[in-house]
This record gives sequence, C-alpha cells and structure tokens, in this order.
Amino acid sequence: MSSPTASKYARALAEVAVDSKQEVRVQKELAELAELLASHKELFDTLTNPAIPFAAKRKIVEEVGRKASLEQMTVNFVLVLLEHAQIDQFEEVVEAYDDVLDEFHGVLRGRVVSSEELKTDVHERIREIAAGLTGKEVEIDYDVDGKLVGGFKLQIGSTIYDGSLQNQLDEIRRRLTEQ
Repeated sequence: MSSPTASKYARALAEVAVDSKQEVRVQKELAELAELLASHKELFDTLTNPAIPFAAKRKIVEEVGRKASLEQMTVNFVLVLLEHAQIDQFEEVVEAYDDVLDEFHGVLRGRVVSSEELKTDVHERIREIAAGLTGKEVEIDYDVDGKLVGGFKLQIGSTIYDGSLQNQLDEIRRRLTEQ
C-alpha cells in the first residue's frame, strides 16, 4: 500500500499520461528509472542529497532523460519529485502509478500463494472466481510457499480468502472446542 503522498503524485501523473495517451510508455519509463536508481546507488544518493543544489540535480536528470530517450513528461515528473524533495519515494510512487492505472482501467491486482505450483487451468479458474467476487478484471501473481500444507490463499487488495488446508484444520479445531 502506497503512502498518501506517493499516491497523490502517482495519480497526478497518471491523469496527465492517460489524457495524452502515454500512460503505458510512462509506466515503462518509470520502471526503467526505478531499476536504474536501485542499481546505481551513487545516482540515488546524489539525487536525494539535500546539500546538492536542485540545478545540479536537474542537469543530471535531463541528461539521463536524453540518453534514455525518455518522454519529457517523465523527465518533468522526476523534476517535480526532486523539487518537492520526494525523490526518495520514487519506487513507492512507481508502484502507486501502476495501481492508479489499474484503477483507471478497472483492473484489480491479486496474489495467490499455494503449497505447490498450480496448473494453467487452475490459474484461469481462480482468475474467473476472483472476477466474480469483485465484479472486475483481476490480474493475479502466483507464488509458492512450501510451508503451506495444501490449498492456497488469495489476496485481492486487503481481503484475503484463505483456502489453505491449515486454515480448514484450524476452523475444524475451533468448532470442536466451541461450547
């Protein structure tokens, strides 16, 4: 979940990007920049250092933008984050941007954790069930957790549907001890 500040910046960028039909390109560029900042600690440290003047940071960002052939909108957005001392939240803003685009397109993100790798037909069935539960298209990421005894857990937003064998055993145990 993104901070309110990250969400605010992400929503503003998404609105402009969608209006200009550049949302997918901007999304790709933001992801590339996040990877660049994560892999070049010196660059990130320079951009987040309050002792370095904004003008110097601006030159760096514009040069990176030129070399990477970034949309001016993306470069301007990074400059806005720099100007408002929010560049340290860049990764969080990128995640929030993805969430806002999903919201704009009526897509929800979900996550399934299962005890073993699930087959493709099971993936499709889970996606259909999730869409039925939410009334929206759901894109699901799948992970395996060997600690689960069996079954799976589905998370959509903050709601968790726990179909794990452990949860079912816990429920039986709870019912047996009720009186």
